[in-house]
Amino acid sequence: MSRYQSLLLVAVLLALLVPAASAAIVWGPYVTNTTTGSATVNWKATGEGAGWVEYAPKSDGSSEVCRVASSGEGSMHRVQLTNLSPATTYNYRVGTGDETTENCRFSTFGSQSFSCIIYGDTRAQKPFFTQTERHALVAERMAAEEDILFVIHTGDFVCDETEWDDFFAAAGPVLRNTTLVPVPGNHDGSVEAFSAIFGLPSYYSFDAGSLHVTVLDSNDRAWADMDTQTAWLENDLASPLPRKIVTFHHPPFSSDRRHPGGDQAIRAEWSDILSRSGVDAVFSAHTHAYERYRVSGTEYVVVGCGGAPLYPLAEEKPVGYQAGRGQTLGYVRATVSPESIDLGMVAVAEVPEADDKEMTMFPAGTVIDAAHLPADAAPPEKAPGGWWVVPAALLGGAALSRLRR
Repeated sequence: MSRYQSLLLVAVLLALLVPAASAAIVWGPYVTNTTTGSATVNWKATGEGAGWVEYAPKSDGSSEVCRVASSGEGSMHRVQLTNLSPATTYNYRVGTGDETTENCRFSTFGSQSFSCIIYGDTRAQKPFFTQTERHALVAERMAAEEDILFVIHTGDFVCDETEWDDFFAAAGPVLRNTTLVPVPGNHDGSVEAFSAIFGLPSYYSFDAGSLHVTVLDSNDRAWADMDTQTAWLENDLASPLPRKIVTFHHPPFSSDRRHPGGDQAIRAEWSDILSRSGVDAVFSAHTHAYERYRVSGTEYVVVGCGGAPLYPLAEEKPVGYQAGRGQTLGYVRATVSPESIDLGMVAVAEVPEADDKEMTMFPAGTVIDAAHLPADAAPPEKAPGGWWVVPAALLGGAALSRLRR
């Protein structure tokens, strides 16, 4: 037997003796569809194989750990946890093959007062920058926020279907420890793809404490059935809860230079219904900037600054303009109670138009715009959550740090 044949035989024997590589987790875990008594844990693994979720209430360790197996059909795993207690934080971890994640957490709904985060447009602009260079900066600041009940993503998670690995890698630190509320964007693929990733339809609603949340699909693909969605919206907003917010991707009001005034068709279709139904705030994205408008008693907030290429805003503003800021990455934190909703735009980094590779980092917790809803209610004695509120004109100089990418 030649030396080459001997080496080949050794390689074959080793391949037979060494077990095949176990499935590896590539997305998640991330929690969706949380209620007062249930939640769905999702993750994606390489290849096919069984998986499981272990969970228990966060306590002194005396609670029994429950274990639920996933179906193992395909690479996507989705496990619904039921019979949970309201307003309770749970620790959990997932496993596939020989891989087990670190301990994660989520909280069931039920508290009358809580905080949540809203952000969107996290897609990259390759080859100029990736989600690691932009979106991950925002996700890292969000992950440092305490007691976030859920995170609303206002759409355009990715630029195309090849970028989902990048999204979940960048957003992992925050998604592991809260509930994700996804909104379909125009870059996020078909309704079927959206449902396969998140286990939800393209429009839906839920209740959290004193808040009713409505998620709509404003993409072109939905307009063929817009009559059905609008009729559903009118019925859905009949909710008796005192606070209501609505979220969809395309903003009815915006000073985006490429779409002056905002999405006029969406405005004509839904704005009157939103005002008549007493909606406190509407959150959108699509315009890669931050803007806030107040029209007919409803606050319209554009928060498309989660990492996508930033857009300049026009000098001319639509009716109801209250505040805005371009070239700034960030997110909105909302503190909700039965009486009011307090909003704060948290700035993460400033990106000069002339140099997309150089960013100016804001100190953690810097809020550059705030609103108290309803607008005619008495404002709180201090900024919600103890935020550090800094006028935009004072931001700069030695107070900021430079970050080069």
